[in-house]
Amino acid sequence: MLSKLKKEKFITSPQRSVYAITTYGRDFITTIERTENFYQHRWNNKWYMILTEIPETERKKRDAFRRQLIQLGFGQLYNSVYIYPWNLTNKVLNMIDTLEIEEYVTILVSDEFLLNKVHNQGAKGPNEAARIWDLERIHNIYIEKLDWIKNEYEPKLHPYLKGNLQDPLKLFIFYLEIQEVLDVLLEEDPMLPPEFLPTSWLGTRALAHITKIQASLVNLIPSDSFYYQFLTSIHDNDK
Repeated sequence: MLSKLKKEKFITSPQRSVYAITTYGRDFITTIERTENFYQHRWNNKWYMILTEIPETERKKRDAFRRQLIQLGFGQLYNSVYIYPWNLTNKVLNMIDTLEIEEYVTILVSDEFLLNKVHNQGAKGPNEAARIWDLERIHNIYIEKLDWIKNEYEPKLHPYLKGNLQDPLKLFIFYLEIQEVLDVLLEEDPMLPPEFLPTSWLGTRALAHITKIQASLVNLIPSDSFYYQFLTSIHDNDK
């Protein structure tokens, strides 16, 4: 994994067994970290489209750009055409600038499709949202994570929430564990507007449940605890 990160310019190795993150690596982390919860937003019916024609001579940059767009939540409409219902233009522009591919990318925004629009849930057509974003796979991830929370995480957490046990370090570890799950879900879930999601979609309920757990943990960790400062830092980054 270290060799792969070095090859893709995310890290460098100034000497044997010593690694450091590069400027490109930091920019990439800043671009994708703390994905916003768009379930809390109202959609303005606009679609943001990224059109690319990056030549084979820039294949590494082309692959990196595609990977980062997918991680941000964009779906692949056609080869070299990516689409998303939320405005992440600034993040995309930062990626383009970092990779130095300005001449190969066009960004469009529109509220109208004249042919083959992205279809709502239940509607049939070539551009079904469920296919573009592989919603079945993401739904299964939610099932897996909720099963872990219910059967493994919450039984261990329950005595602390009831006040029977008090241990700031343990509570902080619980917080980090659930934050890691939240980060995975926010990265995987494109958080599409509700009209494009199955009626059985677990996204909003799961994220709300995790947020409730986090709030309970924050309330239990004393404000004068050594670990409370890190909670403050985490929440500042979320704003």
